[in-house]
Amino acid sequence: MSSHDPMTPTMEKPRNGIRGLKHWRYDLLAGLQVALIGLPLSLGIAVASGAPPITGVISAIIAGLVFPFLGGAYVTISGPAAGLAPALLAGMITLGHGDLAVGYPLLLVAICLTGIVQVLLSILRAGSFALYFPISVVEGMLSAIGMLIIIKQIPQLLGDQLPPVKSIPAAILAIPHDIQEMNPEIFLVGGLALALLFFLSSRTERWATLIPAPLLVVSLGGIVSWFLQLPQEYLVHIPLDIFQHGIHFPHFSEAWQNQDLWMAFLVTIVTLTLIDGTESLATIAAVDKIDPFHRKSDPNVTLRAMGISNILSSLAGGLTIIPGGVKSTTNIMTGGRTLWANFYYACSLALLLWFGTRLINLIPLSVLAALLIWIGWQLCAPRIFQKMLAIGKEQLLIAVVTVVVTLYTSDLLEGVALGTVTKVIVLCIDLVRASAQEAPFGESPFGRAARLLPAALTELFSNPVIRIGDGRGSRERYSVMTVATSAIRGTVGEMKNPYKIYLSSVTCMNLMKLDKALHETLVVPPNSKANFLIILAGQVIDHTSMKYLHHFQDQCIEAGHTCAIVGMDHFRAFSDHVLAYRVNPPRSLMAFA
Repeated sequence: MSSHDPMTPTMEKPRNGIRGLKHWRYDLLAGLQVALIGLPLSLGIAVASGAPPITGVISAIIAGLVFPFLGGAYVTISGPAAGLAPALLAGMITLGHGDLAVGYPLLLVAICLTGIVQVLLSILRAGSFALYFPISVVEGMLSAIGMLIIIKQIPQLLGDQLPPVKSIPAAILAIPHDIQEMNPEIFLVGGLALALLFFLSSRTERWATLIPAPLLVVSLGGIVSWFLQLPQEYLVHIPLDIFQHGIHFPHFSEAWQNQDLWMAFLVTIVTLTLIDGTESLATIAAVDKIDPFHRKSDPNVTLRAMGISNILSSLAGGLTIIPGGVKSTTNIMTGGRTLWANFYYACSLALLLWFGTRLINLIPLSVLAALLIWIGWQLCAPRIFQKMLAIGKEQLLIAVVTVVVTLYTSDLLEGVALGTVTKVIVLCIDLVRASAQEAPFGESPFGRAARLLPAALTELFSNPVIRIGDGRGSRERYSVMTVATSAIRGTVGEMKNPYKIYLSSVTCMNLMKLDKALHETLVVPPNSKANFLIILAGQVIDHTSMKYLHHFQDQCIEAGHTCAIVGMDHFRAFSDHVLAYRVNPPRSLMAFA
């Protein structure tokens, strides 16, 4: 292995801040290449959000200039993201009563307040919350966002210039009309761009990856629009004097005086905070897994950085800012090593914007629509639902409920709320069924369910730690025996005198309490090794918790400790997947003695 290979174990891990500037050659080249992809993405996301195209680039530049100084991650590139476009468009339509020009300055107020909420949440160290959110609900939310993006971009792809509507059912019903009113020339350009994107993304040959597909498609679209002399109304419009005509400011006074909009502001802020938080923290967790230097991001610091970036972006007329998966992956593939890649990315965007405005204004809106439809498809492709089905039917059910409710109500917040309620109902039903208590004579199934439901809800939301160590706890409803201190086969070799952690039911509803208890209690002295034995004594373990426990186990092993999870064989898995949802009929831990 070459000494220049980033995977070399003896090589120092690059750090952010002043010390990271020595990696400028890698970060500069990566930032420039990310900018070539980020420019069309930023333009398209702004258009999909109902905002002027320049606002997407403004937010990307601000994110790039701010993020390196606030830290929280290492190779993550932040900026506007397609996942928030439907929520931004819905908020703009609601706040402006259907008028996007009126709604946009008010939306900037909501984005600013969202940033303030994110900073406050980071102070309360709530950054890890999104990591414990029901995975099936998050998958459903992302799939719904993908469908919303596709539905909203169909008119633009067809060349229909009608203003967007908030109602998704209405947008779906209007598709036949959009087809009748389409501009064949515009649709041909967008349709070919869409076909080319899918074709290139399905190829693995080197020739298909020499130029990033989004950059190639947008560049070809600009050439075609120049050759065909497409009308200006079908093209991107960036003002030549950006400072005079491209920057918008939030209307704080109007938002404060118009009390009728306060509830709409609240809903928009909660929606943006929820989506921004869950997608941001899920993205940095995914990016950490492919970081060649195996560094770990701090979710709370990242949340604070996103909050400050959103505040500054809104004050300059920009969109919401979150870490981007596509741009971050490109950064890693092109050799980016620190957050300074964000800075060079922002500088490159500014130069492209300053000197290439006339070229940017040749890009057809239908090509940007094709790019967004392609991105939306990545979020809701059939393989996503097949993956959930492989984990368990209940995962697919919860995700489908989230998607259907979101599309029917045109409200992401309602979809997430109903998906979460479905998750709670599924867990309660299984907890009631798993109870071994004998029903009194003559008791109806409904009466038994009503009697056991309070205990099931308590089980879901209470701290899952029965006790840590062999000392008796106060939760007498569990018959827990001391695990023998003889050698126990763990996941990595023999384990003697383990540090025992007894757990009841573990679900996403009480996972934060478990995480807090583990990190507060299991303090291991530096340069020492420990043996952890997690003993599962509850009735259910959901998919999110299974993923957490395996991640905790991996962290222990990476730190040089040993960690074994016992009791899993007493649970009934809902699929063959290693992280499947599991239910355990009540029993004592006699088997572990």
